[in-house]
Amino acid sequence: MTRMEEIKARVIAENPERKKTFDDETKRLKTAVLVVELREHHKLSQRELAQIVGVPKSTIARIENAQVNTSVQMLERIAEALDKELKMSIV
Repeated sequence: MTRMEEIKARVIAENPERKKTFDDETKRLKTAVLVVELREHHKLSQRELAQIVGVPKSTIARIENAQVNTSVQMLERIAEALDKELKMSIV
């Protein structure tokens, strides 16, 4: 178990309602990492990606800073703008 997992387990044990907060934050962070890696792979700045997608730079910045819950539609727009396909799975 990683240190982060230990802390998460302790906090949730002390306050079970915090689990949703941790889960939501984890989803936002995973999305942020995905978008940053995709953008960097294409050697684009946030501004350049925003222009290609057709959104303000602040939208890309908020996604990459895990400040928003990114919609599937937005992820599809980002993927399509970079000639990629968004694939999802439920496991």
